[in-house]
Amino acid sequence: MPSALFNHILVSGIACAVPSKQMDNNNYAEVLGEEDVKKFIKNTGVVHRHVTHEKQTTSDLCYEAAKNLLAHKGYSAESIDAIIFISQTPDYIQPATSHVLHKRLGLSKNCLSFDVNLGCSGYVYGMFLSSSLIQSGAVNRILLLTGDILRKNKETNIKDEMLFGDAGSATLLERGNTTVRSLLHSNGEGYTALITPGGNTRRPLKDNESYWEITKPEMDGAAVFEFTITEVPQAFDEYFKTFDGSMDDYDYCVLHQANLFMLNHIRKKLKVDQSKLPISIDRYGNTNGASIPITIVNLCSREAVADKLKLITSGFGIGLSWGVVSFEVETKDVLPMVYSDSYFEEAYYGEQ
Repeated sequence: MPSALFNHILVSGIACAVPSKQMDNNNYAEVLGEEDVKKFIKNTGVVHRHVTHEKQTTSDLCYEAAKNLLAHKGYSAESIDAIIFISQTPDYIQPATSHVLHKRLGLSKNCLSFDVNLGCSGYVYGMFLSSSLIQSGAVNRILLLTGDILRKNKETNIKDEMLFGDAGSATLLERGNTTVRSLLHSNGEGYTALITPGGNTRRPLKDNESYWEITKPEMDGAAVFEFTITEVPQAFDEYFKTFDGSMDDYDYCVLHQANLFMLNHIRKKLKVDQSKLPISIDRYGNTNGASIPITIVNLCSREAVADKLKLITSGFGIGLSWGVVSFEVETKDVLPMVYSDSYFEEAYYGEQ
């Protein structure tokens, strides 16, 4: 149970970006039938979501969020000591997408840059990594980027298409006068519960095979549900015992937006009032590693909130991996949503 109290860490800003194209799941009634669509919306909570066009990637959305955040703070590119990109939809197999973003943002040669392959737990793991680097004394200011897009093609399951939204986020952490508390878990025994088995070295593409067919994600829904409603509430209990606190110490509890049915189960187990558990899945869908910052941005733009928020967050999913992280943030540094269709026009596509 890796847990840590990081002193003198400031979360100095959060920004998110989504594509401008918004999809309404009610429009799938012509394909699936009105009753089926109503049931899907009731269980998942997803009414609308934003989707990229064919040239737009996760890094494009993270770039827009990062650019917006740096401009808001008045920080130069040279002031960033590290950039961490956490996603399961990178631009390339190699190099790391963080290096593409390093170029686009004009960061210094002295800026540490690396990727992490994580999904729905990516934000809490990223907060832990960033805080660790700052507390170690190695760096003073970090740009944490998380996000994902759904790879859309003829093999995409229509229910997956209806559930997932595309988004990117940027969070600035730096040396400051507040604390970050974290508790993380992993269980590799469940690595097959959420997996894309084909398309890489373990299961390469064979002659006459469809790339999209063998790279379809597979999920054991029952196993993931049982894992989530069991392990996530237990992690909160462990967190409160470790740091001697309770849910009353926090303004809001921000959970990864998996689906509404699952969120309600967790909320009841945690005995959290609905008003304290903000929801963004209705507007943006399940946005994987970006869902926690997306929910924070959505909260601050739609409700009257205090000037400073004390938040406890939890991400959980692929790996299996999960965790709880708490921090404070000033609402003036939680920026309104960016809607963008821009993409990296200089991106390298190889020989066509």
